[in-house]
Amino acid sequence: MHRLDALTILPGMKTETKTLVEMLIPGESAPGEDWQLRMIRSDECLSYVAWNTATSEALLIDPKREDVEAYRALHRELAGYLWLAVVDTHTHADHISWAAVLAEEFHAPLVMHVASPSQRVTVRVTQATHLASRAGPIRFIPTPGHTPDAMAVIWGPYLFTADTVLFNDTGRDDLPGGDAERHFESLQILKKEATPELIVLPGHDNKGGRAASWRSQLKSNASLAQSHQEFVPEAAAFTATAPALLKEALRENFR
Repeated sequence: MHRLDALTILPGMKTETKTLVEMLIPGESAPGEDWQLRMIRSDECLSYVAWNTATSEALLIDPKREDVEAYRALHRELAGYLWLAVVDTHTHADHISWAAVLAEEFHAPLVMHVASPSQRVTVRVTQATHLASRAGPIRFIPTPGHTPDAMAVIWGPYLFTADTVLFNDTGRDDLPGGDAERHFESLQILKKEATPELIVLPGHDNKGGRAASWRSQLKSNASLAQSHQEFVPEAAAFTATAPALLKEALRENFR
C-alpha cells in the first residue's frame, strides 16, 4: 500500500481533460455510447463531468477552483442538459472546492454528506440513498475513513470513489478526521455494493488519471485484499507531508 494521496501537491499545473477512453487501462471497455465522461485534472486532483446523451442529464463531481473554466466549457457544450447535481464527495484538504459556486451557476443542488461542515450544501446524505434520474438512480454510499463525510457515488456505469479507493491503492487517513478503522469498514461496504463492471473513478492518480473496472481493482488493488489486521495498523501508522493548501482549503471548504 503506497497511499498515493500523500504525494506532494504542486500548485500551478495546467488544467488537463481526458475522455474515459483515454483513461481506461488495456483490456477494459467503455460503456455504451449514451454514457460519456470527462476527467478534469490539475496537480494530482481529479474531478469529473458525466452525462447521458439519451436523457440529456449531467453530473459534476468534485470541482476545483483552478479548473473552473474547464467546467464552464463543458456546461456550454452540454447546453440544454439538466444538471442533476454537483457533488463534493468529502471535505477536501488539498484544494479549494468550487462546488457551491458551480451548483448555483448550473442550477443544480449541491450534495454532500450530512457530516460536512459546509453551510452551502442543499442536499445532505445521511445514509445510503439515491436521487432519481431518467438515466437511472444516482446512488450515494457513505464511506467514512479518509474523512468523516466521505461518500462514494454510483451513476450508470460509473463508480466515483474519491479518496476511499484510488487506482491500486487507498487514500490517506492521517489528515483531520481520518480514521483507518472506519476506512476499512467502508471498503467492506463497497465490496458489497459495487458490481464488477462498474468503472472506478478515483479522486487522485499520480499517473495522470487511469480508470479500470471494479472487477479489475479487486484483483490488482492490494489494499482491497488486506484483512482488518493488515489494513488498519498500516493505514493508522501512515503519515506524510500535509498538502500545501491544507489551511486555506479547510478554511474555505468549511464555509
